[in-house]
Amino acid sequence: MPERIVIEFPKDEKKDNERIEIDFQDEVQVLPKINHEEIQRKNIEEAKINSFYKGSANLNGFYKSDLKFPEGIDKSFRRKFHLEIKDSFLNSILESNKCFILTSISGNVYFIDRFDFSIKNKIFIEENVFEKTGIVFENRIFINSVKNIFEFKEEDEIFYETVYSSERDFFIWSSLNRYKNLILFLEYNPDSKKALLKIIDTANHFSITEFEFTSNEFLSESICVGEGMAYILNDDKVLVLDLMTMDFKEVKIETPGFTTSHFLFQNYKMFFIKDLQELFYLSSSSKETNYKYSGIKLNYVNSLCGYGENIFIGTIDGWKCYKNNGLLVYSFDDEYENKVECCNENVVVIVKNNKFVIHNLNRFQEAESRTVSSQGRDECDDIISVIISYNNLIVLTKDGIIELYSDDNLNIHV
Repeated sequence: MPERIVIEFPKDEKKDNERIEIDFQDEVQVLPKINHEEIQRKNIEEAKINSFYKGSANLNGFYKSDLKFPEGIDKSFRRKFHLEIKDSFLNSILESNKCFILTSISGNVYFIDRFDFSIKNKIFIEENVFEKTGIVFENRIFINSVKNIFEFKEEDEIFYETVYSSERDFFIWSSLNRYKNLILFLEYNPDSKKALLKIIDTANHFSITEFEFTSNEFLSESICVGEGMAYILNDDKVLVLDLMTMDFKEVKIETPGFTTSHFLFQNYKMFFIKDLQELFYLSSSSKETNYKYSGIKLNYVNSLCGYGENIFIGTIDGWKCYKNNGLLVYSFDDEYENKVECCNENVVVIVKNNKFVIHNLNRFQEAESRTVSSQGRDECDDIISVIISYNNLIVLTKDGIIELYSDDNLNIHV
């Protein structure tokens, strides 16, 4: 290639002759192409991932992630993976730096490779039923059946060991939660009406601390943790444990008592639904012992999630977004029941049977919907879990259909 190209224009009597010279370097440097997928994969594999029932210890369905709503007509969500597992599930998806973890009511634990979505391993544990959700603590996987808690480890192969077994006539009643190195859960004996809050110290040879109380009519299926306090809904009381001092107290609620486990913690307050209609809150301050009314009352509340100042509430006929002070921000009316499943700072995910809708939190009216179905037929069981992980949504149905969606679909308009 010549080092210089000279371009001359025809002479014009009225103008000076114009001449352009272009110089070339001897070598042209080509920058290496950046493989963003490989970089993200490496970052995930090196990450210490924590995974909880309902997104965090606060039970607020919030996931810290970079997932954004694809704005504009040229972009949308796309289904990247689809997998059908012939099994039945009642609990939520967990994740580690290598796998998505599912546990079934038939005693199977599935490890799904998070990068190619293949079943990496399947472990059957005889005489165990998995109904509640475990936790992942910096990639340490703890799974609970109705009688045992197992820790799964991965070296050359995945193996497990039993770290706890409940006493006779007691059942592990709740999903697991965590505060620092402590694992928290509830046990219950339906015959004696005796309940136990149990705390396992994973940093101290799995030593156990327990608090006993009576539960006659209702006991929450989860424990909410926030600002060093653990909250349990029990009959007509909120039980509160200070996890630093181990002081245990109860806050009496006006009758009728609790009937559902809809509660979360954010902004130093534990919010809870009473009578399936009204939203109350209890401050985490040790000086305040009375609960207060938020000013929010709706018809048949079925779910809660939120972050920051926002609370999302699912109802029998739509969903709404409020500020913590009771100010209505957005309302969506629907002829179908809507459940708020999860959110991050950019989107909120609403579930309607086997359909889910992703709403843009920057423009509430902007949304995309997807329907999960089995290959070969247009229907499946209801969605029971949706989680947000990095730039992906992972969706699970009761009958074992699991799908992964990404926000990078490019629409081509002809």
